[in-house]
Amino acid sequence: MAHSRFRLTDILFLIVIFASACSGGGSSGDASVNNDSSYQVCDPSNTGLTAPLPACSSATPCTRIAPELAETIITEASQEPVCDSNFWTEKQTQNVGGFTRYACIYRPSGTSVSSKRPLVLWFHPGGDGSADLLAEQTRLLEKADQFDLAGDVARPGFVLAAIQGRNLRFPTLAPRDGRHHDFYFRDLTSPSGNPDIANADQVIDTLVAEGMIEADKIFVMGWSNGAFFAQMYAIARHETPTPGGYQVAAATVFGAGDPFNDIRWDPFNETEYSGGSSCQLTSYPVSAVPLQIVYRSCDAAVGCDAQQQSCFNNEPGYATQPWLSDSGSLGFSVQGELIGGLEDGAQLDERTASCSDIGPSCLPIDCSLINTSDECLCLVNHLRWPDAAYDSAPASSAHDLELDMLAFLRDNSL
Repeated sequence: MAHSRFRLTDILFLIVIFASACSGGGSSGDASVNNDSSYQVCDPSNTGLTAPLPACSSATPCTRIAPELAETIITEASQEPVCDSNFWTEKQTQNVGGFTRYACIYRPSGTSVSSKRPLVLWFHPGGDGSADLLAEQTRLLEKADQFDLAGDVARPGFVLAAIQGRNLRFPTLAPRDGRHHDFYFRDLTSPSGNPDIANADQVIDTLVAEGMIEADKIFVMGWSNGAFFAQMYAIARHETPTPGGYQVAAATVFGAGDPFNDIRWDPFNETEYSGGSSCQLTSYPVSAVPLQIVYRSCDAAVGCDAQQQSCFNNEPGYATQPWLSDSGSLGFSVQGELIGGLEDGAQLDERTASCSDIGPSCLPIDCSLINTSDECLCLVNHLRWPDAAYDSAPASSAHDLELDMLAFLRDNSL
């Protein structure tokens, strides 16, 4: 299987992205979802945001576009993934809450009513992320044929569903409108008023109803925005089943922090959010779902620790170690696996003991093909899914973390 990988020759483009992310700049849209000054954006005692993130439409276009996207304005909520038949066995299309939704589906050979398989839902990163990214930048499809996720060597492999996000106005200070999964409207009930939770519910219910899924082995994975959402979804659906009655057994994700934290941009009124209630939940949900976070020693998008979060001006909750530290006292079972990145002295994808000290410059202001700063490489770290396969990396014995992630799921069936 061919893999399209982020190369160090992409570094200048990445710095344009990061410089925009750190500036907090960008144009605001003229359309406003709600101009009522009495409207409450946040309800920390209930759902965080008081309504789902607004979807892009012709009536309410998205104009604070993620810098990696070519568009200057987005006027549609749904974009159809390719789901290339060289990789996927089918494309699922469904209507949920008035939105056309898509997922790329892979079923390993031999899957049948009499030979069921586990199910893994995968949620892509935000902005330019898509369901197609799984085939392009991970090796999960190879493992979906071979890995014994069921604990039964006679039934290798698992059904894989890559969920396509919607085009949303995103509540980060940096312009990030584009394809995302909404983890800020935390309606964790079943059925849920969050269109992305409802969509994941329906994907599960539809696939399990076909009779070829082991209902006690439903798992979720995610990357970046998809990792935040996957954690929230697993926390919700481990305790409260989907409308069809199915539970998530466990989740493993890459590049994430606290999925229940605050916002810095009001997506409804298109202005910096500086007043009113915090969107961080005052009381976190209770869940015993096993969670695993794989994270790098330096990450410019979701800080490894609080120092990196401050240096890179990350959003509230966008740091891994503070979330790992807090999660235990909140009653969650979150296991962290810290691995190296590309910054000086780190061993790519190998386990490491501590976050990198990236001072004093913090922001990647000195980044070129000749003189690539650690700070710049910390952004590239976030864009590299940890499967030890990078066509620009030096030859090494780097560990394939996908194997650890899948083993974590296998060991935590319901």
